[in-house]
Amino acid sequence: MTDISAPTTLERIASWACGLRFEDIPERVIHKAKLQMLSMLAAVYSGYPTRAARAIREVALASRARGRATVLPGGDTTSPTAAAMANAAASMALDYDDYLFMGHTGHSAVLGSLALAQEMGLGGRDLLRAQIAADEVGGRLGASVILGPQNGQLWTHIHAPAAACAGALLLGLDPAACAQAMALALYQPPMAMWPGFLGPDSKLLSAACPTRDGLLAARLASWGLTGPVDILDVRRGFGDHFAYQFLPQMLTGFGKTWVTDSLCFKIYPGCAYIDSAIDALLKAADHFRADHGRAIEPADIVSISVRTGMLGAELERLSGGRRWPRLSPVRINFSIPLSLAVALRAGRLTPAELDEEALRESADEIYALADKVEVRHDWSMTLEMLERMSQAVPLSELLAELDLRQLLELRSELGRQFGGVLDIKPRDLLRISAFLWSRAPNLVRQAGRAARNGIGRLVADEAEGGRGFDLANARLESASMPLSAAVAIEVAGGDVYEAAVDLPRGSAGRDPAETRGLVRKKFRAQAARWLPEDRVERALDKIDRLEDLPEIDSLTAELIVDQD
Repeated sequence: MTDISAPTTLERIASWACGLRFEDIPERVIHKAKLQMLSMLAAVYSGYPTRAARAIREVALASRARGRATVLPGGDTTSPTAAAMANAAASMALDYDDYLFMGHTGHSAVLGSLALAQEMGLGGRDLLRAQIAADEVGGRLGASVILGPQNGQLWTHIHAPAAACAGALLLGLDPAACAQAMALALYQPPMAMWPGFLGPDSKLLSAACPTRDGLLAARLASWGLTGPVDILDVRRGFGDHFAYQFLPQMLTGFGKTWVTDSLCFKIYPGCAYIDSAIDALLKAADHFRADHGRAIEPADIVSISVRTGMLGAELERLSGGRRWPRLSPVRINFSIPLSLAVALRAGRLTPAELDEEALRESADEIYALADKVEVRHDWSMTLEMLERMSQAVPLSELLAELDLRQLLELRSELGRQFGGVLDIKPRDLLRISAFLWSRAPNLVRQAGRAARNGIGRLVADEAEGGRGFDLANARLESASMPLSAAVAIEVAGGDVYEAAVDLPRGSAGRDPAETRGLVRKKFRAQAARWLPEDRVERALDKIDRLEDLPEIDSLTAELIVDQD
């Protein structure tokens, strides 16, 4: 029976968020948040000129809503909701955003917070506090539905409550109103569908609309509007609709574990699972150059083999791989073969290679090269990813709390979700077991504990006692995101050039100094398309000392094109 006197999950989250002081946030987390801002602004700059982003921007501005918030980099001023919608759409146009454990939170956390902070005339400390709180809420909400039909950027529902939380902090709401803001945002959460995400322009709306709606929810809560504050705790609530097995355990550890620590930054435009494959491809191409004294050409290539983990293989299955009438940036962003083909032709993969007119002109060549690429799932890479994650997150406690009977009943549904790789045959079990014994002993121990407790659930619906899973026990400051890939290029004459990458550049677990340099380079490259060099450098300096800015307007003035 539910204890009606106990705070709901949303009330508990709101109490933490409203009580969060800037001084409570670790310096390393603030540093990551500043890099996130640079990375998301670069994503906005890269996507701003695209046809789809322009369409959404023009529709948002057509509302003629008044306000101080800025559409970047054009400089149009409008309401925070319209500005956040336009900026978030641009940031998704070329899939050049960041991601963390677990979600692509930057669209709402950075761009939603930036728009409302500017409207309210607030300073850098207020902005960073709201941004980080939104990251913490959004990442945990994504993790709570990891055992569900959607994943990654298709967790569009995280943006509305994350933006609502940020909005509540920037509006100065109390914990009760903050909880109501998130409840309103979760009352009608978006449920995006794969066909509209993996190719059409509709993908750009994935974060744009929920971020707008989250800010609206905060405004409505400021007027006393109420929502279902128990929506994360009751049957027929959020968990029943968005997960095969909801994990409310992930909504813990606020203020002790910071999911912002796990931020990863894309160096290439495209889905996160592409980054390692591109890194490996370019390394293999460098080996060819060393042998032949010239760059590799498409005509040299006989075939390309890519081995990747389950998430990368699932991406390839979902993206389809067939020839589409219009070769768009979104199609390339979600296809390993197409991304590799574009990178091989240019010797790099940047937003410049995703110009739609250039793609139309070279579509036949890109498709012909992509046809030579084979993507295969490698169980060792999947298991290594789980082993590495288990070193940072207490998976043993979480596994022990799963309802194994329910998961077994859903095995066929989960198998369809993950391209059949969960339909494990006896030969697969032998191969996996051998790998686990030799390479992942910690995962074996966790699986044993989970099986021991899970068997109890199967026969008696009771798990053995234990301390239980709590994200407060995670060590995300030392976490890595091992999205591995190995590439082998066979060229005419039979030679094979190979390279493998465990952690893509810019991801958590890489050298922090290297990552900082790469993110700043990314910002410089994209901002320089719109701003003179001195303005780019001033913007970098102001973001470096963002907490010292009394008003965000002094930053946004550097981020827009000259109005003369």
